[in-house]
Amino acid sequence: MLNWGSAVLMPEVFLKALTIARNTGAGRPTHFVAADFDMQRHYRPRMNVVQRPTRAGGSGFLLTGHHEILIPLLVWGVLEAVEKSVKKEKSNKDV
Repeated sequence: MLNWGSAVLMPEVFLKALTIARNTGAGRPTHFVAADFDMQRHYRPRMNVVQRPTRAGGSGFLLTGHHEILIPLLVWGVLEAVEKSVKKEKSNKDV
């Protein structure tokens, strides 16, 4: 779950949807990654996106900074991790 910007409504909607999913009895969504990307720290995204949803397992991150920097860095990090994973997989097949 990625929350971009100073949204007030989105963290509330996300927490409500997650609560409904957890209360249906069809399996509890747990162990996922949640992150809030914003230029300022706000209570709702911190609590309703990062902390509360990951209490049952998973990881939550608060990243504070300008979006024009944070978004490219996130994409770069994901691409770098995928590339390393692919190289590792190839080297394991060669053995």
